[in-house]
Amino acid sequence: MSDIKSILGEGSVELEFDESLYPKDAIYGAAYVFIDRCYVHLDRAADQRVRITLRAKAPGADTKALAGDLQNELLGQAWRRRIVEENRSYIEAITSRALGGAAGPPGLDDLLAMDIGEESAFEDPLGIAMSWEEKYTKKKSAAKSDEAPAEAPAPSDAGEAR
Repeated sequence: MSDIKSILGEGSVELEFDESLYPKDAIYGAAYVFIDRCYVHLDRAADQRVRITLRAKAPGADTKALAGDLQNELLGQAWRRRIVEENRSYIEAITSRALGGAAGPPGLDDLLAMDIGEESAFEDPLGIAMSWEEKYTKKKSAAKSDEAPAEAPAPSDAGEAR
């Protein structure tokens, strides 16, 4: 059961509640949502009690609706804060990946500082360094060898040196 006390006035509303119900960030966030249409005042009503006073900027505002909207916004802000706390590691990982990708490709200094050993310096796993002729003559010769009959060559005795 919530311990929120609402006082509706002429063009204003006061909500008083136990501070342990909502984190301070949620209270500030909920109050901030109303600054475009209300004058907002935060105060300490008593020990562990917070009072939010909203006074409408436009005359004839529905104070009951303002009170309900503020309570809903308090709940929403508290829920968002809880979600952020529970998913902090995911948020940090995604943010660091996004910022790392935004840095772009490595610069000349980064490339010069890379340690490339003799064994990996000339590797070309994607075949990028291969010329057009090498690439397509290998494919043609592979295709021709697939079409050739699968006969074993006859052994020849002449000219074999061991």
